[in-house]
Amino acid sequence: MNPTARPSLRARAAVLLLAGGLSLTGAAQAAGATLTISGNIDRFNDPAKRSYVFSEAELDKLPMREITTATDWTPKGTFRGPLLRDLLAKVGARGTRIKFLGEDNYNVTIPASDFSKYDAILARTWNNKPLQLNSFGPFWVMYPLPSMSTSETSGIFIAKLAWQVTRIEVK
Repeated sequence: MNPTARPSLRARAAVLLLAGGLSLTGAAQAAGATLTISGNIDRFNDPAKRSYVFSEAELDKLPMREITTATDWTPKGTFRGPLLRDLLAKVGARGTRIKFLGEDNYNVTIPASDFSKYDAILARTWNNKPLQLNSFGPFWVMYPLPSMSTSETSGIFIAKLAWQVTRIEVK
């Protein structure tokens, strides 16, 4: 999807409200949040699918970082999760573009160089509460917005803040 074609906040809010009304606490969340990374990677724990699937327990073992910021969708709060560069290093990512895919069918491709330049995280919690499918989760790409200049975060930059992420493809 073209980042400029991101659904409006109103459309995404309607989807989130509808999804919340359908109770997304069933199978997907009962099993715990998992993250699948595939594509141009060297390490797999699911060789048949040539992917690496992170369980919640495995994600919990990674060093966590916090970013306190407000977004266009949330008031100021603290997001917590592993650095994206650490996740990519763990799977031996060799690509130059990283595609994030959300459960809401949104996707965005971000240059891999962003994750060396910025301490971007894959947020798992907001204000110490796990992100759920009906509240931007299970994972949300979050940049350290307060430490970035306006020129770095202007234009279509906001499209990089993908939420409901469950899969990453390294290209």
